Amino acid sequence: MKMTVDVTKYRKRRKLQRLDKAFRFQLTRWGGKAKKHILRNISRKILKVKTGQLWRSVGFKTKTKGSINEIEIGSGVAGKKAPPYARIHEKGGKITPKRAKALTIPLPGIKGVAANYPDAFIIKSKAGNMLLVERKGEAGIRPLFVLKKSVTIPARHWLSQSIAEMKPDLIKLLSPKEVVKILEKKRA
Repeated sequence: MKMTVDVTKYRKRRKLQRLDKAFRFQLTRWGGKAKKHILRNISRKILKVKTGQLWRSVGFKTKTKGSINEIEIGSGVAGKKAPPYARIHEKGGKITPKRAKALTIPLPGIKGVAANYPDAFIIKSKAGNMLLVERKGEAGIRPLFVLKKSVTIPARHWLSQSIAEMKPDLIKLLSPKEVVKILEKKRA
């Protein structure tokens, strides 16, 4: 008895699986580079780092759905909680108080929140701004916070700008030439 089994479809499937892994490898490689680039932009160019919460929340993850490889990168990705202000710094917008009559914006050198200063009182500055101040010594006052009904945060594009800068690198890493290099390395 003679049996013939056509294994070409299995060979093709194995090659496609290796190709799929090579693409996923390249996406992961790019994700690491893009994350570093985003963090560099946050800390050096676009935003000033205060607590580091936004900086720590940046991450990426790759996933495969059937034959589609995906990468997700940004704040709140890979199990890290995104700070509430990540979106407003990216897109910009208006901030208004939720439970108070005014926003309290700390002046340079002031730590904490207005509630930490129970003896503070409100005055109007010569420029017309409302200030929360405290008595300092017998004759002086120390300004603590500026009070505002709302503030408009400009769009800073900390994420989209970084991704746009890294996009050419992704296109290069996913080029057939680069993917074949990865396949050849894996085979050796």
